[in-house]
Amino acid sequence: MNTEQSLLVLVLPEHRVPRDAQKRLQDHATGKPVLIITDKSQLEPLLDRIVIVGGEFPPALIPRSPQLKWYQSWYAGADWLQKFPEAKSHPFVLTNSSGIHGVQMSEHLFGMLIAWYRKFPSAFAAQGRHEWLNFTYPDMDVLAGKTMLIVGYGTIGQRVARVGKAFDMNIIGVKRSPLTKPDPHNVQVDVFKNLPRRLGEADIVVNILPLTSQTQGLYNKDIFKAMKRDALFVNIGRGGSVNEDDLVEALKTGLIKGALLDVTAEEPLPPVSPLWDLPNLMLTSHFSGFHPQYDELAFQVFLDNLDRHNRGEPLKNIIDKELGY
Repeated sequence: MNTEQSLLVLVLPEHRVPRDAQKRLQDHATGKPVLIITDKSQLEPLLDRIVIVGGEFPPALIPRSPQLKWYQSWYAGADWLQKFPEAKSHPFVLTNSSGIHGVQMSEHLFGMLIAWYRKFPSAFAAQGRHEWLNFTYPDMDVLAGKTMLIVGYGTIGQRVARVGKAFDMNIIGVKRSPLTKPDPHNVQVDVFKNLPRRLGEADIVVNILPLTSQTQGLYNKDIFKAMKRDALFVNIGRGGSVNEDDLVEALKTGLIKGALLDVTAEEPLPPVSPLWDLPNLMLTSHFSGFHPQYDELAFQVFLDNLDRHNRGEPLKNIIDKELGY
């Protein structure tokens, strides 16, 4: 296939296309024609020509794109690969937008924690009723001095650790493989196989793991039993990492004190789910990763990787399609 036939394509809804995207992509495309597709139905006649694609490319179209060499996903998660085995086996390089989520997700996390410990939901509900609540000192709590265990100590986890340190918290990180150099925030970092014994040290357990075959249903009754009775479980990773029946039971029986969730196994969460009505659970609808400049930040990752591609350098954020991260 000659260069004139090959295409570089960006797939995004019209209102999310970054400013001057056509020109900026063309400047980085080394002569390839650039198309911006805002209606996915327009992709069908182009599949034989797409070599590089960024944005929101439908996974079902990947096996039907014989020339596809590289897909720059607009998001961090790659668990969708498990639902599309033909896409997973297709010989293309998958990169993600890892590195642009730390600020908003850490702020969301600490917003939920502060709301929990300072009783903001009760106060806001009382405001709506024009009711002045009379809390006592023991009703309140603080982050300072608490131990947070971050399970999935990557770029987001490191940002969470940095913020936690600013609140005078003790931070423990857990990751798949040992650190190769000292942690920049002086965090204790342990390996994943030691997770069970570290759980009992934490006042707050934060999940930021990707969803893979190894992490599916990881947080079950055994994990909750290993936590402190007054521990909080926080999930800003993937809902499928949690056995929700076991979580409901742990919350109802006091095995753990509470849970703060931004993600659930099924989204939107079905109206019949018992998670809605648990008094010791706070829920947000999977928007911890939202940022007002999200598409521009993801676009910058794409442009940087295009430059690397043009120079023959390794791309950033390559996903191992078998591992799923």
